[in-house]
Amino acid sequence: MNDIASTEVKVWDASDHGSCQLCDSDSNSRHQVKKNKNQNSNSTKSCKMISKLLLLEDLRFHIFTFVPLNCLLNSARYVNKLWAATIGSSHFAEAYERHAHSKLGLYVENCMEPDNSYFLEFKDYVNDQFERTDLGIPSIMGDIIDTCNGILLFCNIYEQIFVMNPILKCWLRIPDFPISRQPMIFSMQCTIARVPGTSEFKLFLVDFVEGSDAFWYVFYVLRIGKDYTWNEIVRKEAPFRQLFLCRPLYSGDNDLYWITEKEVIVMNVDKEIIMREYPLPNELNILAKNCLMLGNRLSCIMSNDFNRTFQIYILNFDSGKLSLYHEMGPFDYVATCGHEVYIHLVRFCLWINNQIIFRVPQCQNQIGNTSPDIKNIHFGYNVNTRQLTKIGDIDVGHFEVCLHTNSLISLPRTPTLLRFFV
Repeated sequence: MNDIASTEVKVWDASDHGSCQLCDSDSNSRHQVKKNKNQNSNSTKSCKMISKLLLLEDLRFHIFTFVPLNCLLNSARYVNKLWAATIGSSHFAEAYERHAHSKLGLYVENCMEPDNSYFLEFKDYVNDQFERTDLGIPSIMGDIIDTCNGILLFCNIYEQIFVMNPILKCWLRIPDFPISRQPMIFSMQCTIARVPGTSEFKLFLVDFVEGSDAFWYVFYVLRIGKDYTWNEIVRKEAPFRQLFLCRPLYSGDNDLYWITEKEVIVMNVDKEIIMREYPLPNELNILAKNCLMLGNRLSCIMSNDFNRTFQIYILNFDSGKLSLYHEMGPFDYVATCGHEVYIHLVRFCLWINNQIIFRVPQCQNQIGNTSPDIKNIHFGYNVNTRQLTKIGDIDVGHFEVCLHTNSLISLPRTPTLLRFFV
């Protein structure tokens, strides 16, 4: 019994012998539990911190989509690297575009001084009020050919081709056009389009070539960011010397319209194939140069009295017939702008919402000299109010106008081809 009692004392009363094995085990267990609790606590804190950071990033991303574009580019992206990374990401650019902050406006090119070109964003469609942003386009780019989702397409006198985002001040040199025996009219034969739902831009080109026994339309594509070569995609037999009478028209969706003297060729931007071909009514052949896009519909503006009045027709692709949509004119240009104009040289440029933008040369005797240098005045006509206004924000002179949006969409970054300018 004494031995047993002594043994029990040794086990449960260890004050004279330090910690016994059982006590050490119990102490280690408590320490391990405490350690696990600390680890779990630290892990929980880390998770909360990460979640908080992610929330801040998502919140920052969401807030930035409501900030005006000029503020993002001129202020916000210079705050810190995190803000700059968010604003410069392709994911944010697409989200910003979906929130409709990249608003429609007019790109105005000064044909005499390209570096003085500018962008006019619509503020009031009815009264033709704009907000102007000057763009320092390098003169080496040449003349504007087309624009799509904030990306401009240029070609200079040396037949060099460029695409650029004037807001981000980046540009890309494109390989030369395929060699053709026929002289090319760049604005009639080349355009830029974007695959719906993606950030992929494509350049499309059509050439008119003569074979041994036939004439051919040869269509090419260059996929920006995927390859940098022109690839032939379609070859279609063409009537004898039947050329394209106006620039290709892009619907902004998936349809690209090539308009010849006799037909409309509809190409699928994504699949890069000809989807449909429609013969043109005889009355449209001569006046095809006045074709404009009205949403996803093809419109034609015609005149039968020497450009004093105009009729707007919509082409029905199912029937192949034209239906009258609207009549406009005659216009009192002197009352509108205070100058006589050459009404026989009216040039319709684009159709945006309810506004038709067109230009008319100003008469020489109003310019104040005898120089053959004729300057243009741009007008806006509202098909709803039937109001004609002079677009005072577009200077009188040698200016080309096309539909444009300022956008954060960037060009693919390649070390040899992408350039920036100040």
